[in-house]
Amino acid sequence: MTELPDFEALQHSVKPEEFEQDPLPGWAGLGTLFGAPAASAAGVDVGPDGWAVAGVPFDGTASSRPGAAEGPRAIRQASLVFASYLNSLGEWQMLDTRRGDTFRYRAPRVADVGDLHVYPTNTVRTFQAVAVEARRLARSAPHVIFLNGDHSSTFPTFAGFRAGRLDGGPARIGFINIDHHFDFGNVSTLHGPLYHGSNSRRISEIPDMRPEDIAFVGVGDVTKFDQFQSLLGRGFHVVPGAQIRRDGAAAALAPVIARLGEQCDTIYVSLDIDVLDSASATGTGHVTMGGIGIGDLLDIYEELRALPIGGVDVAEVAPRYDQSGSTAQIAAHLLFNFLFRADSRPSGLAPWTTSAGRDAEEAR
Repeated sequence: MTELPDFEALQHSVKPEEFEQDPLPGWAGLGTLFGAPAASAAGVDVGPDGWAVAGVPFDGTASSRPGAAEGPRAIRQASLVFASYLNSLGEWQMLDTRRGDTFRYRAPRVADVGDLHVYPTNTVRTFQAVAVEARRLARSAPHVIFLNGDHSSTFPTFAGFRAGRLDGGPARIGFINIDHHFDFGNVSTLHGPLYHGSNSRRISEIPDMRPEDIAFVGVGDVTKFDQFQSLLGRGFHVVPGAQIRRDGAAAALAPVIARLGEQCDTIYVSLDIDVLDSASATGTGHVTMGGIGIGDLLDIYEELRALPIGGVDVAEVAPRYDQSGSTAQIAAHLLFNFLFRADSRPSGLAPWTTSAGRDAEEAR
């Protein structure tokens, strides 16, 4: 029989400080994004290049399957598995064996201010509160992440973010919608003019927003032909998911990135997780057939690094439809890569090095 250790002696043989730097397992730790410190939205301080995080647990305009209000908490919980990566891997040069790029992890300051105020049966009151609180957050933090519920929440988070940026002086704010759908509807019989399918239209109607500062990336669902022609004719940018799958994210996005990078001071990027095919991301309210793959989405965000991005959101993660938790993990992993990767460049190693790849790199 194995003898029990002398726990009385064990507890007196060490100090609490011995354990403080050890990582926690992925299901433990403070329930904030990546285990970041909790902060007050009224006085967040993340330094000159940090990120403030806020959730908007609202799905009051769901018309297919509700549950996206549970998304912000699920993404935070899923993110905890990455909390120890920076300490364990931050000193090393890393190789991405999918893309063939080298990079390093960096650690900008991140603070999680919790959730903004929502009123589950009052969409207008919710949007009023979210816009006002998002504006305050955008005034105090250089970069902002919103963990949104259904995609209608992007209208007030973007409006508040934009207003906060304009409080600092004149600026031109761009908007990129990564989504299987345009979300350019006008009025819903169920919800009226404010719903998950109208957020892009409502954003385009904000005074001084210009069509040429708005891009739709990853679209793949059916839409009205006349509306599609109208969007192109008015100057909106459209990058279909099929083009990304065919040409790759770098080639497909190059014209949009060049244009927005030249004319906009700050860019806000919104992700509806249903841009992914439902075979990859089941945990969302709208079942998507023919969406892009996870690798395509990772590549999109790698290309977006070239832009002056000040705000991002992730919407429509509905964990109740994904018992594996993988959809929330995808969202958390995507945010982790986007926030903490730095100095990404081609490794020059075979088998990723090709003549076409070398030519493209030399042309940059």
